[in-house]
Amino acid sequence: MPVKLQLIQTEFGTYYNVIATLNPDKNKKITISAHYDTYKDYPGADDNASGIAGVIECARRLKDENLDISVDFVAFCLEEPPFFDTDKMGSFFYAKSVKEYKINFLGAIVFEMIGYYDENQIIPDEFKGVIDSEKGDFIINVANENSKNFLNRLNLRAKNLKSYNLVTNNQLAEMSDNKNFWKFGLNAIMTTDTAFLRNPNYHTPNDTTDTLNYENMSRVVDMVVESIKKLNKEF
Repeated sequence: MPVKLQLIQTEFGTYYNVIATLNPDKNKKITISAHYDTYKDYPGADDNASGIAGVIECARRLKDENLDISVDFVAFCLEEPPFFDTDKMGSFFYAKSVKEYKINFLGAIVFEMIGYYDENQIIPDEFKGVIDSEKGDFIINVANENSKNFLNRLNLRAKNLKSYNLVTNNQLAEMSDNKNFWKFGLNAIMTTDTAFLRNPNYHTPNDTTDTLNYENMSRVVDMVVESIKKLNKEF
């Protein structure tokens, strides 16, 4: 699987997106991605080593599948402050390149914290009609209105783990790299354990590997891998 680096130059130095491409010769492309930087120098086990682990495992699982689509497995740089919500985000550069090169782009799946499951859970009022759990025992796949059809085509359903598909323009849905795909009018969904709405270790030194639920992380990967395999049958 060929790997390339996408360079991003900032006032603080040079950074890179890491892009591994399965079936680069295929016409239609989908992206599975996560950011690899952490907040300050904190461990960042859930935010976002869990997401990167998900991307790597999806690549391992899909590399020997006979797919008729191309898949970019992307590790984004510069998602965290001070770069968040600027045009220096790694995902901004990647999404911009997808748009400029007029790639036949189906959409992106963005893993943003997929490893923390606990009793603690805050549900914003506008989501209570969709999410019927009062515990942090689920994964959620979030799309904006423009990406609704892409979300429906993926039909993401986890086994042995509650999963919800949500279409919203709430600002909370723009807290990760999916926002840059949306900025360029591209399909993208964010797959998340809801971050600070659940995980008390968010952006603290306590975001460590011993707090993660690896069985549920594997169920999230299963969900995405099976979805890609089913989507592939359309082509």
